[in-house]
Amino acid sequence: MSTEPWTGDESPPPRWEVFSRGGEVAVRGEGRTPEVAFEQVALALCTRVTDPSTVEVREEVDVVCDAVDREGLLMDWLRSVVQLMGSRRLRFRCFAVRLDGPRLFGRGYGEHLDPVRHRPSRDVRGVTLSGPTVRRSADGRWTAECEVEV
Repeated sequence: MSTEPWTGDESPPPRWEVFSRGGEVAVRGEGRTPEVAFEQVALALCTRVTDPSTVEVREEVDVVCDAVDREGLLMDWLRSVVQLMGSRRLRFRCFAVRLDGPRLFGRGYGEHLDPVRHRPSRDVRGVTLSGPTVRRSADGRWTAECEVEV
């Protein structure tokens, strides 16, 4: 990643990360729009279970969430992703998100768990999410993050 500050002339690439916040594990997604930040934070969450680069796109799954604010949408979105990983044993390579006011329309691209290829680091039974934040920085970049316990 470049150490030069972003001047706004071109969009920096979207990114995600898993990090420690106050002793808790947290996930973060960043992008030029809130939608991209939501896509990236879901990808970060998925890395807690499986390396997304080992997942092939064989199935598309739609998710719709409603909430009063973006933080609520973030929580509902991530809970939906975890629910799909647990109940349907899906693993995801990437996501597409569209926000329309209080609604999120998301799509996950992936496949059913292949224990040999995906080498799951843990079984997904549920998730505890806390401390959601969705914000726009002074340079126009969006960040979505929260603490997770899978």
